[in-house]
Amino acid sequence: MFNPQEDNIAVFMTTLRVRKPFDFGNHLDPYIVVIATDKKDNAIRMNASHFAFPGAKVYQQIITPDNALLLYGPENPGEFLAMSIMLLDSDADIQDAGKQLEEVINTSATAANVVARLTANPTAMVATALAEEVLRGIANIMQQNKDDPIMFVHDSWLQGLTPPYGINQYKLHASDSAEISLRVSPIMKQSQQNVVTIAHIEVDK
Repeated sequence: MFNPQEDNIAVFMTTLRVRKPFDFGNHLDPYIVVIATDKKDNAIRMNASHFAFPGAKVYQQIITPDNALLLYGPENPGEFLAMSIMLLDSDADIQDAGKQLEEVINTSATAANVVARLTANPTAMVATALAEEVLRGIANIMQQNKDDPIMFVHDSWLQGLTPPYGINQYKLHASDSAEISLRVSPIMKQSQQNVVTIAHIEVDK
């Protein structure tokens, strides 16, 4: 039985497909930026990550359930998990875009005053609004490289849902430009009844 107070979840992207070209021809160099925010034990955490898929083609299944991409976890999110995803097509060298992104993410987060605003109102709604603001800031900067924003996805999962966090359910986000599916999987802690602790020693690093 899944225990939402203790057990972990993992969020996977199970499908990704771009439905139309954003440059001449059928060639794409898409990448995604993911901002995940959770709230556990009265602590709120916001993390960003990015993934590139060079050499893709229009209407290709870039991600399938067989090669699902791990976006979050395994972690126990606590009260909520909010996730925002931006899909872009790189017009320049996709490796150069990747090198820029961490600096651009930090610049946009600072401009959005993320820490102060989350501290003042640490809710899923505020986390989603802030993540959207950060992603829009990233998009504006990356458009200077002629990178094209394709799609924005915002979703959240709550501990108090039935089932908690919507485990084992898929969510499809689709537009004329692209489609993305997300799945939340339960990762239950393994029983350790046969494990005997000989010693537990904390040492200074």
